Amino acid sequence: MNLNQLYYFKKLAQLQHFTQAAKELYITQPTLSGSISSLEAELGVELFRKDGRNMKLTKYGKDFYNYVSTAINELEKGIEVTKEKCGTLAGVIDIGCVPTLCGDFLPMVINRYLKTVNSKTKFNIFTGMTLEIIEGIKSDKYDIGFCSFLENEPNLEFIPILTQELVLVVNKQHPLAKEKLIHIKDIQGYSLITYRETLPIGKTIMKILKADGLNADYSFDDEVTLGGMVSSMDVVAIAARTSFLRQFNNLKLIKLDIPSNSRIIYMCYRKNTYHTRPVEIFIDYIMQMQKLKP
Repeated sequence: MNLNQLYYFKKLAQLQHFTQAAKELYITQPTLSGSISSLEAELGVELFRKDGRNMKLTKYGKDFYNYVSTAINELEKGIEVTKEKCGTLAGVIDIGCVPTLCGDFLPMVINRYLKTVNSKTKFNIFTGMTLEIIEGIKSDKYDIGFCSFLENEPNLEFIPILTQELVLVVNKQHPLAKEKLIHIKDIQGYSLITYRETLPIGKTIMKILKADGLNADYSFDDEVTLGGMVSSMDVVAIAARTSFLRQFNNLKLIKLDIPSNSRIIYMCYRKNTYHTRPVEIFIDYIMQMQKLKP
């Protein structure tokens, strides 16, 4: 048994897919498969079982994963402390992020961090919906997430970072396009679309609509789809004011009479767990940015 085998095992346990794990480890799939087989033979137990195209941890694999993660985390912590003492700390930070922040907020934050804190830090950015990001944080795929708040997650910390205004989106030919402010009740009678209720932002909007006895006719996952539907059809949409809507030339965004903080984006990370020093520094940097806001 060697350290590479333990790293390979940890990555496969996280991704549960040989091809993806081998790609992220920069090795061939046969090399990874042979390493895992050798590890299982040495331990005398089966660590994984095939589940369709994926690999699932057995109960022995789950127990072993906890020990391996602890050991590797402690080793990496020691390496980072040593590097920090000699001024060579850089590090890698894996971030899961809702797509709407990738066009402006996140690039701006990372660029400023690299210029003012540590130019050697490497950021890996992965986009996804809030539920995917939360699962990625819980499985250690992501160090930090930027997403909506999710209830019943006591092991996760949610720090509010910014708000995104919810607006009514219409095309410029729509009867409501001349309005500057719309009350929710005034949407009655128009075909309305918004986000799926399975998404946190969808739940928020549906709650607002139901308070006035309204409902959406159709629901979608993102602003690109909502903007495209409104641009080409006789429908109105409630959506977050994001950079994704700027690509449509014939849309009008109208202010709604709802609280400006109805849509909040949070920084999310695991509580009471080991974070590498670069991750800790970046979390603290984001929190300090919030304190500097007027």
